[in-house]
Amino acid sequence: MSNAYLERKRAQYDSIRSTIEGLQVRAADEDRDLTDAELRSIQEQGEAAKAIASEIESLADIEARSAKVAGLAANLGGSTEPKTAVGITATDRDPGHYTRSSEHSFFKDLTVARQGDDAAARRLAEHNRALDTTGNGVGVVPPKWLAAEYDEIARQGLYLASAVRNVPLGTDPRPMSLPFQSGQAATGDQEAEGAGTGIPETDAYSSGVQTVTPVATAGKQIVSRQLLDASSPAIDALIYGDLMGDLNAKLEARVGAAVSGVGTALEIGDDGAWDSALIDAAVAVRSARKLPANIVAMSFARYGELLQLRDGNGRPLIPADSGGPVNVVGVGTVAVDGRVHGLGVVATDAITDDGLMVVLRAADVIAFSGDTLRFSYEQVAGPEAVELGVWQYQAAVVRQGTRAVKRVSVTSA
Repeated sequence: MSNAYLERKRAQYDSIRSTIEGLQVRAADEDRDLTDAELRSIQEQGEAAKAIASEIESLADIEARSAKVAGLAANLGGSTEPKTAVGITATDRDPGHYTRSSEHSFFKDLTVARQGDDAAARRLAEHNRALDTTGNGVGVVPPKWLAAEYDEIARQGLYLASAVRNVPLGTDPRPMSLPFQSGQAATGDQEAEGAGTGIPETDAYSSGVQTVTPVATAGKQIVSRQLLDASSPAIDALIYGDLMGDLNAKLEARVGAAVSGVGTALEIGDDGAWDSALIDAAVAVRSARKLPANIVAMSFARYGELLQLRDGNGRPLIPADSGGPVNVVGVGTVAVDGRVHGLGVVATDAITDDGLMVVLRAADVIAFSGDTLRFSYEQVAGPEAVELGVWQYQAAVVRQGTRAVKRVSVTSA
């Protein structure tokens, strides 16, 4: 019988894929490039699809392993049918061996039952018979509250890193030379006939390279084999997800460090001049880069302070998007980042200075990330331990330097 949860995840993945394809098809039909909003939507949905695909892959592996265990049990004469008493199935009641207030530990019983503890084996058997293995999967079924109450640690995701240009590295860790033009030629008007000087000429064109060296970023976790052998929850998927969350946070931090370290910040003395300073920074990017800036990155605390600013009549300068107020300088909410003076706001932990706002052209900032390798090593500390890990090459770079990035620093509240 199919796994309902796994089927739902596959449906979610197919839905996201269809949405991404729809945006691309619409842009192709209209013979245009993707808009900034469409590109960001595709990048964000791509990250969501990647996470779901990773979970599907892990769950499928667990299903295959569970099916194998069930087949072995069947060969040994085991039965997965629930016992009955007076016409009532055992799945109608839970013996309560592994509730929060119970004196027994589910994972401890898993361990000691394999060492010959008959009482632990009996508790596990009674617990499994009391659960519907059709919905919970075959094999040893952990108490439902372990999965239903699971709450992940909050981490910064790929937000600023998704907003800038992304270039895949695959599995190639070699340093990259990014060429750029450093000097320019000149043209001029030809002088009058007979002047003898001919066409103006210069010897000013020159070029250089910017070298980027990817960094190997990895992490690993040692877990017990009993934990991985449990069919539900998919603990190996949770552990890999935890490692991937930190891996993504590292890439986000690299992009934040890259844009935060460019040039000298324009300093303003108080919050009252912040919006004029952002305009000056955006104009400076347009003047130097000859292309407009489109992103302003800042910390969550800084964006929260901007949302609280009021004009002389006590009205917010950045209200929620209502279309009505006319005294505003931007649009935004606490939950969803908005726009200020035409710049998309990206609030992120990657900007570690609460007084800093970074105005940039997203296409001139590149986040490099390689293929993510998942690995496992058996018996690192004996037959009962398994080592799980992730590996990826990462780098971040700003092209065009101070021409593409301008920083604004508020020196006092």
